[in-house]
Amino acid sequence: MNLENKRIIITGATSGIGLHLLKVISKIKRTQLIAVGRKIENIPQKENIFPYRADVSKEEEVDNMFKFAIEKMNGIDIFFANAGYSYYEKLGKASWQHVNNIFATNVVSPIYSLTRMIELNKSSEFMVIISCSVIGKLPFPGFSLYTGTKFALDGFNTAMQYEMHENGHLMMVYPVATYTEFFNRAGENVYMPWPHQKSGKVVKAILKGINKNKKRVYPFPFIKPILYLMNVFPFIYDIYHSIQKRKLERWIDNRL
Repeated sequence: MNLENKRIIITGATSGIGLHLLKVISKIKRTQLIAVGRKIENIPQKENIFPYRADVSKEEEVDNMFKFAIEKMNGIDIFFANAGYSYYEKLGKASWQHVNNIFATNVVSPIYSLTRMIELNKSSEFMVIISCSVIGKLPFPGFSLYTGTKFALDGFNTAMQYEMHENGHLMMVYPVATYTEFFNRAGENVYMPWPHQKSGKVVKAILKGINKNKKRVYPFPFIKPILYLMNVFPFIYDIYHSIQKRKLERWIDNRL
């Protein structure tokens, strides 16, 4: 899909990958963008960028976001569901809200937004991009709830690819740990899992994926061989997860 003259929504556009992508796409000819986040002060002030404050974990606010976008741009060609967050923790204390909040933001909201895009674009071409994570393929101790949300998205994507209408494209993005504020927000002094990459690499991979209508994008070039080796030699999983478990235990000890 060519990005020129496209009407685009980006959630989670106030920081990290979303903000970086917003800045790059806003330079493309005749693009219009709705930049969505809870704190919109960081959003660049440009004629083709329309900041919109919303909590995408709430159905009413997502519906209002779509209404705002249609009023401003008279349609939506591309929806990038990038909003999401994590906890770094060892589960133990029972809290329905704690679990529900992260699934509402990371899973329910992007899937609901996809259905809204399908309804909105009965015959015109459209694309929905969802930020998954390599954690959707490779779980990490300390990120069990976040892992659950990304495995849910990955499973949904596998089935949904067979259900998409011919005029629609669904692209799932699987970044590795990225140098943003994401891990700082997950907890204090959180260990950043290996491998790492910069947000610029992720954005370049996303833009290439959009241009080629890809179904899955892996921004880190060596992650697919790594996942393959781990599946062929399961003991590598055990070693890697043992290392991550020890890091979690040290993190807990340092907080006591």
